[in-house]
Amino acid sequence: MKKFAICCLALVAVAVMVPSAQAGTKCITFTNFCDGFQVTQIFVGGIEGQEWVGKWDWLCVHAGEGTLQAGAPNKIGTQPAYPYYPNVGTTGGFAANFKFVPLTHLFDLYGTFDGATTFAFQTNQPWTSAAGPCTNLHAQGNKPRTTVQQ
Repeated sequence: MKKFAICCLALVAVAVMVPSAQAGTKCITFTNFCDGFQVTQIFVGGIEGQEWVGKWDWLCVHAGEGTLQAGAPNKIGTQPAYPYYPNVGTTGGFAANFKFVPLTHLFDLYGTFDGATTFAFQTNQPWTSAAGPCTNLHAQGNKPRTTVQQ
């Protein structure tokens, strides 16, 4: 039993040290919108355990860049900026938070303009995902942005 426990501990230690065991990049496509979203799940330890970081092409520029995102798996948010380059962009004037439900492949997008109230940009909208990075954060033709209320 002691050998089994040592083997399990060694396997866990190796899995933590190997980047591919920690990270998984995926491309999220919003079925009804032009936005693109790329996330990478990484091991961070602590209370959260796993973190999503990535880029959101919230203006549908489709140039392979996006505003930075961070959050827990399946729940990620930011205050969008454009241009997308760090410390250069002007914020969109709101903060946005996505909630993804993998079982149903639906998402909600909520926002706030004042930090005291919230509103829904989108609710119960379909999405798909594919392993690996996005190609130009997936241009979606003439579809609207998720940040345009319908």
